[in-house]
Amino acid sequence: MSTLRDRLPPANALVVFEAVARHESFTRAAKELEVTQAAVSRQIHILEENLGVQLFSRLHRRVQLTGPGRELQEAVTIGLGHIARVAEDVRGFGETGDITISCSVTFASYWLMSRIAKFRAEFSDVDIRMVASASVRDLAATGIDLAVRYGRGTWPNVTAKHLFGDTIIPVAAPQYVEAHGPFDTQASLETATYLHLSKFDRNWVTWEHWFEKFGATMPRSAHHLYFDNYTVLMHAAVRGEGLALCGGRLAEDFILRGELLQTTANTLDSEYSFYLLYPDSQPLRPHAKSFRDWLLNEAHGAQ
Repeated sequence: MSTLRDRLPPANALVVFEAVARHESFTRAAKELEVTQAAVSRQIHILEENLGVQLFSRLHRRVQLTGPGRELQEAVTIGLGHIARVAEDVRGFGETGDITISCSVTFASYWLMSRIAKFRAEFSDVDIRMVASASVRDLAATGIDLAVRYGRGTWPNVTAKHLFGDTIIPVAAPQYVEAHGPFDTQASLETATYLHLSKFDRNWVTWEHWFEKFGATMPRSAHHLYFDNYTVLMHAAVRGEGLALCGGRLAEDFILRGELLQTTANTLDSEYSFYLLYPDSQPLRPHAKSFRDWLLNEAHGAQ
């Protein structure tokens, strides 16, 4: 009977392969691993000999994974990433540590950061690292403890805990409403300036969709400003540049501070919600559990 050792390729070669595949370069992989490029080439040759397939196509200034190489990269990334995380857990399962949270810049800026001081006050020994994006399928492999995503809660290979739903509302700065509103007549809607996202998430609601939902069409004589970034769009709304559509939960702090006003009683319930995600493939570390519980209480307590 063959053993696991007999079936697996050389472990050191797999580590080198992961670095080369990620960088698409023998040179950059050698620099990261602090070995010579010749040593990297030798390990890749050993691995290809062991498997009997070519893993990379050698191009002019880089290398490119072949079909078998891509298949192996996925397995190695998941496998080595999981081993690294478990080893990290075994080393540091004590009282101190850090957690990595992935969420959008918008969610971090307009909801999370104004509340995170509460968590730090209770868990002062926890360092929090926030990253703007990460593929949901790669949370464990990329070292992400927790992620916040906007959607239907149907992501594979993760546990999804509902944080809160979202209601889309139109908002504007008080000075803009005073100068151009109130926006309860067709005339005021026709002369308003509408702030748009030119690049938006497919889950988001456009102004055209908003008017359609209420049995109207986009005013033809209106003015328009387009942004490719939601954060910049919200800053423009606060400065009094025009009307913006915003998720009610993301706008609530602006409204409480009096920086934005809801311009109409009409609201549109989104089909999507905010969810807290964490990998199914491994248990949460103690500090990640603490943050999960705190975030759920914070989200649900504010509803």
